[in-house]
Amino acid sequence: MKTQRNGDKDLMDHLEEFFELRLEPRLKKASSELERLLKREKNGKAVLEYDPDSPFSYLAAFLRDRKVASVAPSTKYVVDRVLKAMELDKARVVVEFGPAEGVMTRRILPKLPPDGILVAVELNENFAETLKKIKDSRLRVINGDVREIDKILEREGIASADVMISGIPFSFFTPPERQALLGKISSLLNPHGRFIAYQFTTHLIPLLKRYFRRVKTEFEIRNLPPHFVFSCYK
Repeated sequence: MKTQRNGDKDLMDHLEEFFELRLEPRLKKASSELERLLKREKNGKAVLEYDPDSPFSYLAAFLRDRKVASVAPSTKYVVDRVLKAMELDKARVVVEFGPAEGVMTRRILPKLPPDGILVAVELNENFAETLKKIKDSRLRVINGDVREIDKILEREGIASADVMISGIPFSFFTPPERQALLGKISSLLNPHGRFIAYQFTTHLIPLLKRYFRRVKTEFEIRNLPPHFVFSCYK
């Protein structure tokens, strides 16, 4: 068992080094070059505008808004891992950070009880408007900042949540903002609640361990970019 654990740790260390030193810089460089190419104007109009019905909707939002985390929606493999980690059969109130166009949202709703609530907090206005087209009375779409999640839930009349999930890279936040947000998440979760974060680096692990009694890490390579799924237990 000890050998297996050491082997798992070595694998995680190698993956972290690969993402931090090799993949992440290349992704940033590629996105910058793509941005320069597609932000060119033709006849006074940007080449790529946001259109929710376009297969390039994520890419357009990504290029227009620095706070959009991905050029493509999460694959079904990441979604399946996150859904399994959530254990929605035991949840009534779920909070989703950064749902974008609702790939995860649409999979969560069928698993919620009839009296369940899903609060989807999305900062990008285009994505928020797309989410509001989902016809389900249990869904509450908030065009707002997750850093204000305590105030958002208070306005919604929600005291606590069973599950909170985030696809927003915490690298978007300053170190004090990360700590403040994780503190709010921990305080807003019910006893035995859980926080699920799917991220493309492992930088968040040490901080997660400060706020949660147990952190489980999984890796899903079948995504662009590949993602780590952290299950954090209060």
